Amino acid sequence: MGVESLVRWHHPIDGLVFPDQFIPLAEAHALIDDLTRAVVREAFAQTKAWQDAGLSLQVAINISMDNLADLAFANYLVNAAADSGIMPNDIILEVTESKLMSNSYVSMEVLTRLRMHRFNLSIDDFGTGHSSLSQLCNIPFNELKIDQSFVHNMINNETQQAIFDASLSLAKQLGMKSVAEGVENQADWDFIRSTDCDVAQGYFIAKPMSAHDIYPWIVNWEAAAKRL
Repeated sequence: MGVESLVRWHHPIDGLVFPDQFIPLAEAHALIDDLTRAVVREAFAQTKAWQDAGLSLQVAINISMDNLADLAFANYLVNAAADSGIMPNDIILEVTESKLMSNSYVSMEVLTRLRMHRFNLSIDDFGTGHSSLSQLCNIPFNELKIDQSFVHNMINNETQQAIFDASLSLAKQLGMKSVAEGVENQADWDFIRSTDCDVAQGYFIAKPMSAHDIYPWIVNWEAAAKRL
């Protein structure tokens, strides 16, 4: 039903560099906005390419709170979607919960504007950032992603199950779509299917792949899913 765009740096000497190694540096040196816009351009173009090929996929993009410090960012996303020929509701914008604690009135206004333009807004890694319930009320998120630390191997841990159940209940009561991150094996998959969670995400479903591998993967997955 959807994919998440992941940024990777293919360094000529160091090889594959993961985002936890360079995103903090990009944020510290005021480069995160340029990086986010580059990811947005590629993700929007790929969304359109998939649609033209007959694939209707929502595409999730991680954004930094630094991106939300400028009211112009909302206008940029709206215009970029229009230029790419896609609808805003094709896109899910993810904000990590721990970053919400530092939100400002400007950030809240940007998020509200984006939601009014029909972009989907998701709280990523929920349960790790200790956000207040007032933030869930004040910011118009419509998706809650339960962190993988409460999902993977949950069947063997009653504490994880309790936190998962509470998060899932909160999402349902607030009318938010729920996503379980960290579904890594058959046991995780079977347990999530036994709950009211809307969406599962994790390596059991698919490991990161390049965009051109998506279509054949979907064909294979749909065949395999019938046997699960």
